[in-house]
Amino acid sequence: MDRSMVQKSLEVWLFVALAAMMNGMFRSLFLVPRLGDHAAHVLSVLMLMIFVLLFSSVLVDRFLREYVNADLFLIGFLWVTMSVSVDFLFEYFVMDVPWRVILHDYDLFSGRIWLLVLATEFIGPWFMASNRR
Repeated sequence: MDRSMVQKSLEVWLFVALAAMMNGMFRSLFLVPRLGDHAAHVLSVLMLMIFVLLFSSVLVDRFLREYVNADLFLIGFLWVTMSVSVDFLFEYFVMDVPWRVILHDYDLFSGRIWLLVLATEFIGPWFMASNRR
């Protein structure tokens, strides 16, 4: 994978991050009061998964010309790493959210399905490219 491919994938990920922040605000302001916390979480995760796939499609269609599957999975790994890093570091150091609260979104046994977004980020570039070949 060349440097421009990494740069383009990070630029697209910034839009994913922006969509995630807007999605979180939408969930807090509109979905939670109407649906409750759990239903709002599930709907919000599903919406964000769709956004990730759309941005993955844009990345593959517009910016990546020559790639192999390993490049696409590497981009997915980079996206997941960036998302988890921002999630943990921003929430803990900037928002002053305790670790137990941050980790709660990663607990599948309590009905939190945030990990599906990370899985979508990981396979999204490959999945969208597989439809093009």
